[in-house]
Amino acid sequence: MSALVAHVTPGGAIACSTCPRAACFQARIESPAGPEHTRRQANACASHLVEVIQLLRAGARELTGGWLTVLAIDPYALPRLAALGVTDQGFAFYSAPVGAGPATAPPGYRR
Repeated sequence: MSALVAHVTPGGAIACSTCPRAACFQARIESPAGPEHTRRQANACASHLVEVIQLLRAGARELTGGWLTVLAIDPYALPRLAALGVTDQGFAFYSAPVGAGPATAPPGYRR
């Protein structure tokens, strides 16, 4: 999954995982089940969001109780928020179970 690493430039925006455009979305796969918490994430522009979600879902087939969450992010604010220690940097607008087995809701999930 190394191709899905976000590109950060000092003082700049977070770039899409696939192209150099600003990423306005972040897709996350989280699985709190098992011996360790698994989290994979990738940033995407609007044009590549579906592709990034499909790649993350394909890699999550072996997870037990995983969740896919899609967030709207401000690509210019992420470096500043990370420097301040803010960990939840976006607005989650979609969440769905992925992987095998029963899904355990991700932290902060509300129905």
